[in-house]
Amino acid sequence: MKIMYNESTCNRYGVCVEEAPEVFSFAEDGSLVVATYQPLEELQDKVRDACMMCPTQSLEVEEE
Repeated sequence: MKIMYNESTCNRYGVCVEEAPEVFSFAEDGSLVVATYQPLEELQDKVRDACMMCPTQSLEVEEE
C-alpha cells in the first residue's frame, strides 16, 4: 500500500487525523503531516478508511 496525498486540494478538515492518528497529524502551521506513505500492515485498514472518508478526496490509496 502507498498513500497518495494532494496537498493543493486538502482543506485540513482532519478526518484522516481522527481516523488514523498513527499516520496523519497536523504540523504547528496547520499543514497535514503524513508520517509514512507506506504504513505498516496493521494500520492499513485505518488508512483506507481515512482516505475513503476524506471530504476533498485529497488522499488515495494505491495498492501494490
